[in-house]
Amino acid sequence: MRKYPPLPILNRICTKEINLPTINVCVPEGTLITIPVLGLHRDPSIYPDPDKFDPERFNADKVKERHPYAFIPFGEGPRNCIGMRFAYVQIKIGLVSLLSKYKFKLHSKTRVPITFTEKSMTLLAKDGIYLIIEPR
Repeated sequence: MRKYPPLPILNRICTKEINLPTINVCVPEGTLITIPVLGLHRDPSIYPDPDKFDPERFNADKVKERHPYAFIPFGEGPRNCIGMRFAYVQIKIGLVSLLSKYKFKLHSKTRVPITFTEKSMTLLAKDGIYLIIEPR
């Protein structure tokens, strides 16, 4: 979810004028705000070596060190995804079910690094992702 969030950007509308003191900018009410989720999740100042899959990044002590909105695969606040909890449970059940029975390897047809299509609203691999699946 960090490396490949479902939506690479989120769009919001500013509901009241706000001053952002850290960058000295005033955002007027009604301004369209684009939040680069993929950019946040791949920012090396937040996640060192961002292309590395490292589950240790999400240990409780590491999470406390980061800004609470440094990881937002389902958005955040009152407009976050209503299916978030259900999605997390489904993802965990699916991963446990598959990983307990099969081994997964990248097929040589899969281009590394993965590039994404600009034509899709969701994060979609431009050339597809091919896997070799073997029973354990």
